[in-house]
Amino acid sequence: LFYIVEAVESRGMPTEIALLPMIESAFNPKAYSSAKAAGMWQFIPSTGRSYGLKQNWWVDNRRDVIAATNAALDYLQKLHGMFGSWELALAAYNWGEGSVQRAIAKNQAKGLPTDYLSLRMPRETQQYVPRLMAMKNLIQKPQDFGVDLGVVPNTPYFAQITLTQHIDVALAAKLARTTLEEFTSLNPNYTRPVIQVHQPTTLLLPVDKAEIFAANLENYEKPLVTWQPYHAKRGEKLDAIARRHGISSSRLKEVNGIQVKRGRISGNQVLLVPGTGGAKLASASFSEIKTEPELRSGKVYTVRKGDTLLAIAKRNGVKAEQIKTWN
Repeated sequence: LFYIVEAVESRGMPTEIALLPMIESAFNPKAYSSAKAAGMWQFIPSTGRSYGLKQNWWVDNRRDVIAATNAALDYLQKLHGMFGSWELALAAYNWGEGSVQRAIAKNQAKGLPTDYLSLRMPRETQQYVPRLMAMKNLIQKPQDFGVDLGVVPNTPYFAQITLTQHIDVALAAKLARTTLEEFTSLNPNYTRPVIQVHQPTTLLLPVDKAEIFAANLENYEKPLVTWQPYHAKRGEKLDAIARRHGISSSRLKEVNGIQVKRGRISGNQVLLVPGTGGAKLASASFSEIKTEPELRSGKVYTVRKGDTLLAIAKRNGVKAEQIKTWN
């Protein structure tokens, strides 16, 4: 919350927008909806990709506290620019910008007002802004509602650490002297038991653990990774692979994102399995393990209404001239 409030205020946005994750997900960065929306800000896959949130076998940055917050605020500012109203911007965040545009057009055709309260919207969207306002009122004057909210220190909770090496999630938590639960709650975007690092990546750690982690990592002399790729053969049984590597079948499925109940591999597949004797994964080995195609460099961006080359370039950390050249 401290980080989000500072990000919202630095952009000159209404401070109560920092409470929106309470409405979206109860501030749970691991939240996942039936509509496949993920993270505190509940991005669906397509909108997440449009705002630079990487989603592959290794990471889902819709769950990244920093990246998803910045993407959500970018999106909300864009919606505010489109509709000229924070109420309508919030309605579009919940219902979709196209839906709000069509509702406005219908009212305009009938000569009716086009403000938030005048539009015909689904019940959830009708209640969306009032729920946010209610949360604001509750936090501003909890005593009026007979509620004791306790005290949240007005200080940073986490620090950002740059990681340049592959590392087991469990080992990272151990080196930070924090629990695995707390570590994964701050870094839920890493979806496998190994954090894959092909370029410097960011870890979030409790603010009092950052220096401890850095010192312990520097002095750690054993392999940082104890998982390795296994090339499964067509028809090979998952139970047999699990037994061979000293892991339960259910854990093997969980680690590799295998959700089906079948017991055999349907095609040649690379799985992540425990290494023997603390095997250290090479970068090349990591690259073999993925379940969806990606461009060898860069990514595909779907242009949205109102986008400019300059805005797209800025959002993705490149220059507009580069985008022109690539396309």
